[in-house]
Amino acid sequence: MAEKVGFIGLGDMGLPMAKRVVTHGYEVTVCDVRREPVEEIKKLGAKEVKSPEEVALASDVTITMVRDDAQSREVIFGPDGVMEGAREGSGIIMMSTLSPAFCRKVGEAGRVKGIHVLDAPVTGTRMRAETGELGIIVGGEKELVEKYCPILETMGKIIYCGDLGSGEVVKLANNMALLINLCACHEAISWGIKNGASEEVLVELMKQGTGNSWVVQNWHYVKPMMKAVPSPWGIPIKDLSLAIDIANQIEYPVPFTALASQLIRRLSMES
Repeated sequence: MAEKVGFIGLGDMGLPMAKRVVTHGYEVTVCDVRREPVEEIKKLGAKEVKSPEEVALASDVTITMVRDDAQSREVIFGPDGVMEGAREGSGIIMMSTLSPAFCRKVGEAGRVKGIHVLDAPVTGTRMRAETGELGIIVGGEKELVEKYCPILETMGKIIYCGDLGSGEVVKLANNMALLINLCACHEAISWGIKNGASEEVLVELMKQGTGNSWVVQNWHYVKPMMKAVPSPWGIPIKDLSLAIDIANQIEYPVPFTALASQLIRRLSMES
């Protein structure tokens, strides 16, 4: 049973996720370039080391929650990376939204060294991360999911998707639908306001009508993000770009996703 957990990436989502693991009694080792979140989690009992390699050396399983493929590649494969410190029989769980191909590459490298690998991107807000109510979208061998289930369930509910990389496919599909819907809701509500309707009435009607969706139900949360400074759209743009790249590789057209990507880029410039 994995009792020692490494956690790399204490950002907006990663920090509350790591806190959940610490407060459920696991021995947690962390590293991060920013002092504030490290000091915060150390107060709960986590131990700090200097590199991803040292995190892996101290851990039965290492969780990564960094921004993208490039950062994950540096953390896992770079000098002083997780692969340097992970021992045979230990594990790596990638909880960022990444390309399925990259996850499979980590899996191949892990097999050579006898290291277990899962992809487990999450869905939900920071608030849900704090309360342990994230959706955890897992790809990999079922036996590994069962092995690491107690740790993952400190952070949320597991949705098992299949082979390694399939968690990322499901997460990206979810984000495609979310962001396409966000653009549609923004356009419809803006159109209604331009034609004299009250925003409050528009949103309330949609909540009760056929225009309902997660975006509409959470408009009070979504709307401020659209004009937030600094812009919060870097991650959504990254996810849509990943989805479009994969679509191009398999020659499957995704015109709504491409349009949403363009519109969200415009929103990011207006923020």
